[in-house]
Amino acid sequence: MSKMENPQQLMQFLQQLEKIYNLVRIVDPLAKRVITVSGCNSEMIEDSICYEFWQKNNHCANCVSMRAANENDTFVKIEYNQEKIFMAMATPVVLSGRTHIVEMLKDISETGIVPDLKGKNVAEINQIIENLNQAVITDELTQVYNRRFINEKLPIDLYAAVGNDGVLSAILVDVDDFKQINDTYGHSMGDRVLRRVAEILKNNIQRKGDWAARYGGDEFLVVLPDADRKSAKKIAERIRRQVEQETFELRGSTVSTTISCGVSSAGPRDSASAVDFFDRLDQKLYQSKHSGKNSISG
Repeated sequence: MSKMENPQQLMQFLQQLEKIYNLVRIVDPLAKRVITVSGCNSEMIEDSICYEFWQKNNHCANCVSMRAANENDTFVKIEYNQEKIFMAMATPVVLSGRTHIVEMLKDISETGIVPDLKGKNVAEINQIIENLNQAVITDELTQVYNRRFINEKLPIDLYAAVGNDGVLSAILVDVDDFKQINDTYGHSMGDRVLRRVAEILKNNIQRKGDWAARYGGDEFLVVLPDADRKSAKKIAERIRRQVEQETFELRGSTVSTTISCGVSSAGPRDSASAVDFFDRLDQKLYQSKHSGKNSISG
């Protein structure tokens, strides 16, 4: 998306939207670059970093442009740049046979769409907006990130690792015999197990940039930028031992469980997509599940 075909047609399209929105821009959601901008009434230039407009030092966790690219649909969120509150809409647009991600920003500071902001300072407003955006990407039961976050964040982290001659490792975690726990002791016990496993995952990833998410059901993903396979397997083993030592009690019943893990890494010469990378993780997890469980493959 770094080079545009028929830029004149694209600019004409943006100028039409300029009548409705305060700022319209074309972004590369993977590289986080602003390619073209129109209707700018603030210091925004082409070929800048997209999240600089929000006065952030890192890309948005709730990236609607990445979601628009992944799902080929339109998504909306609320953001704040310490001056105004904006509705940010991202949508895929096909021009000259090529798909571009268009971000349209509308000042909604005085509309009352975000309530209870009167009298709030910058830090308080930031926190309110952050809470709104975090809710979209957080798994309600376990309070780690959700599947949506995985779909948006994993491709970005892989792109950054490969593009900067770095490395990224990940651990795919599955709770062994989880269906049996639900069937025997009920979903309340199953929920308790999932919440504690998620807590153990979070407690074992303390470095900046590390993150954990619930992939679905009883599966979790841990992503470790700048960690090699050996380091990732060491973390996976620490997590495995801690889960194995846990006991879960509910209404007089006591349960123990274990986990199986798949570990994989991507480096500078790895051209795998996020889908391919996850498939490798899934294959490693399959090996663990079919070699007796309570084990790590990678």
